Amino acid sequence: MRTQELLSYLLIVGAFIAVGWLAMSSGGSKEDSSDVGHEPGWEKLPNVFRFSWGFVAFFEDSIGALLANLMPARANRFSDLAAISALPLTGERVLAASFAFGLCGIVAGAIAGAAVYVAEPSVAAWLAPVLCFAFFAVGWFWPTQNLAHYAELRQERITRELPFAIDLISGAMRSGLDFGAAMRYYVSLKSGGPLEEEFGRVLSDVTLGRPFADALNDMAKRIQLKAFTAFVGVVSYGMGIGAPIAQTLKMHGADLRRERFNLAERKAARVPAVMILPLVVFIMPAVFIIVLTPLIMRLRGAM
Repeated sequence: MRTQELLSYLLIVGAFIAVGWLAMSSGGSKEDSSDVGHEPGWEKLPNVFRFSWGFVAFFEDSIGALLANLMPARANRFSDLAAISALPLTGERVLAASFAFGLCGIVAGAIAGAAVYVAEPSVAAWLAPVLCFAFFAVGWFWPTQNLAHYAELRQERITRELPFAIDLISGAMRSGLDFGAAMRYYVSLKSGGPLEEEFGRVLSDVTLGRPFADALNDMAKRIQLKAFTAFVGVVSYGMGIGAPIAQTLKMHGADLRRERFNLAERKAARVPAVMILPLVVFIMPAVFIIVLTPLIMRLRGAM
């Protein structure tokens, strides 16, 4: 009877937490529900942050701020990743999401431990804490890993798009346009990539009165790519001294294409090392089973 009561209690607690989670995610946050979903970049948020948005918005200034004060380096890192990803996230929001999913992991581990207790009480004494810790770790790192993966993919896409953009801008400048007009021409092509979004943001800042060099430097700080930082340095230096930069951009685009090719070669060179693990774990045991099973059966028949 005690086992059934314990399991029922855990299931009830988990149900209440799930209901509260859904209530907060559906709009019960500290922000007005009409503002949720209208922030720039909301439509690009990974599902893990969309699902926990109500909880994140509710606890951003409390738990998120507390965790950010305790772990300032991680909070700054998450803020940088959010800037790279162009998502409406802060370090506090990411930490609040990690706390939310870590809490859900503890509840899931407790429920799993209770299920194990029903089947084997002696095993549950040490397995339940292990399950709680494991589920907590998975829940804690899930949002941050999603954010890091999203930022990495966006940087890779910008790296792929940058040589073409530089060639197009330099070609437009050789046709008589200045750098700003050439950038507007690239944005008008509506390629839909992250580089177009960043260039559009630079043009918006310039329209509002910011100097071109400052807007480009802010873009380089957001993207955090060495290739783009070098591109901004070339453009800023050319604008500063009044020198023509079309030919310099053309050579810089050629250097970026060579760098992309070298990066692809390095990734291809890592393929054999990456294939060792699935080869050893999945393929080799199957080969041994296919080869050795007939021999073992014949040996048993002979014996």
